[in-house]
Amino acid sequence: MKRYKLPNCCLPFAFLIVLTFHSCKKLVDISPPPNVVTTDKVFDTDASATAATLGDYTTLSAFDTNFIPYAGQYVDELSQPTLNITSTDFANSSITVTNGAVASVWQDLYVTIYKANANIAGLASSKTLSDSVKNQCTGEALFIRAYCNFNLVNLFGDVPLITTTNVSSTSTASRTPAATVYNQIIADLTQAQTLLNGNYPAAEKIRPNKLAAVALLARVNLYQQNWAQSESNATAVISSGQYPLSSLTTVFYRNSSEAIWQLWNTNGFTSLSASLVPSASGKPSYTISSNLLGAFENGDQRQANWTKSLVVSGTTYVSPFKYKLKVVTTGTNAEYTMYLRSAEQYLIRAEARAQQNTNLTGAIADLNIIRTRAGLPNLPATLSQQQVLAAVAQERRIELFGEGGHRFFDLKRTGTLNQVMSLVKTSWNAGRNSFYPIPEAQRTINSSLTQNPGYN
Repeated sequence: MKRYKLPNCCLPFAFLIVLTFHSCKKLVDISPPPNVVTTDKVFDTDASATAATLGDYTTLSAFDTNFIPYAGQYVDELSQPTLNITSTDFANSSITVTNGAVASVWQDLYVTIYKANANIAGLASSKTLSDSVKNQCTGEALFIRAYCNFNLVNLFGDVPLITTTNVSSTSTASRTPAATVYNQIIADLTQAQTLLNGNYPAAEKIRPNKLAAVALLARVNLYQQNWAQSESNATAVISSGQYPLSSLTTVFYRNSSEAIWQLWNTNGFTSLSASLVPSASGKPSYTISSNLLGAFENGDQRQANWTKSLVVSGTTYVSPFKYKLKVVTTGTNAEYTMYLRSAEQYLIRAEARAQQNTNLTGAIADLNIIRTRAGLPNLPATLSQQQVLAAVAQERRIELFGEGGHRFFDLKRTGTLNQVMSLVKTSWNAGRNSFYPIPEAQRTINSSLTQNPGYN
């Protein structure tokens, strides 16, 4: 687990982040060295503004390492052969208020939000940038802020909604109702959609384009039960023709055909490799839980391609194997961390259609597209609404495991979390485990932050 400690002067409502172009305290009044871009110059040129925008992405990979494996372990998706102090909390569904991974998740997301807010303000005040760069960079900052707030509200519930870099207001910010946070997420993505270009700003898909904002809107509207809008969003992405499904073996390659938004790593492998990619020998860091392993249908090629069996000292371990690389890789075979892909859009549309109960045929057709790639037979056209929704839940569980905390979030939003998990973990606490605790260190700094129910 990666943890990043910042000095107290850099706390954004609970901590204020130091950007490359922003100092949290002016200790000595001297001229900057000639090769340093100062705050008032960052948004003077297209190149420096773009560089500041790219800085928005640097903490997301740190967030991933502290979130995705542990979120899978928290529910019925992943297990860990050898537990440590941090992971024991997740395995036993008894997260403490001082858990290091939870503290880092909170910090990484608010670090990124602060950077996005600083960029939004700087871009808005600039008089020298080209319209195309100003629009693209502002759209990216809004997109990133929405992505971070989406994860915060699903992990912690009501959270401070931070849209400024003004420490006098953020340092004592209280928790904002989740509904208000969602309104901001939708507003940010709606605006981003109007600002982002239809094409990617670079040769790869590591910076969002217009359809990336639409794809994330499809997910957000699904969570908000805005079924018609979610279906419309997903249809816009699918019907664009830009994201045909890849083969199972190439889904997570850089620039795979179905990738909508990825993040790169200079080594050409995901930042999740330490936890979710097994080594050639020795126990894997994480294994597929027996619950998930038993959920695969016979003949599902996703099990063959996205899991791997290892025998260590006579014991067989089945590990996640969506990402396969641990060594430096270049070219088309490099792997990037996946955030948005078209397979999810088919599943979003299938669920939205089923919930509206007006186009079950279309919902089944969407599911069959995913199943066909997996080598599974088509679902019958005679399924009822409830049967289609059950099929959606099954396909989401198998298709999206080990990605984005989907299993945890799906169980929560469908109201089945406590029912499912109380059968899996005897220590499951229905009154507490729907949300992570607010990190105690943040509450110590900011007395306005209340704690989630069930945590001391």
